[in-house]
Amino acid sequence: MSEEEYVTMIHKFRENFLTDKAKKTFRKWNKTMAFEFTDLEKTFYFLVEAGSPNEVIEGEPVKADVKIITDSNTWVGVMKGEIGGMKAYTSKKLKVKGRMPDLLKLQKLMK
Repeated sequence: MSEEEYVTMIHKFRENFLTDKAKKTFRKWNKTMAFEFTDLEKTFYFLVEAGSPNEVIEGEPVKADVKIITDSNTWVGVMKGEIGGMKAYTSKKLKVKGRMPDLLKLQKLMK
């Protein structure tokens, strides 16, 4: 697994905020999204301000409102549709930390 592939999938997830439907749904959102890859010991994050995502940054944010914790292969599989997000979650290959309303809203971006 190359770094380019899992980082590309973070960018793909980030771009989901840019659709017309997402812009409307997330217009009042001001949150920090973090992605921790347990197998690589790396974390990336981006800020969402008024529903618009900023650039992806490598490193640990001061505070993450939503944090996805997984290994890089699971993340890429979920984003490519090879692994169901709910299956990865229930099998504990993917963990998500955050407020339940935020998590439920984010499900819309995973489809």
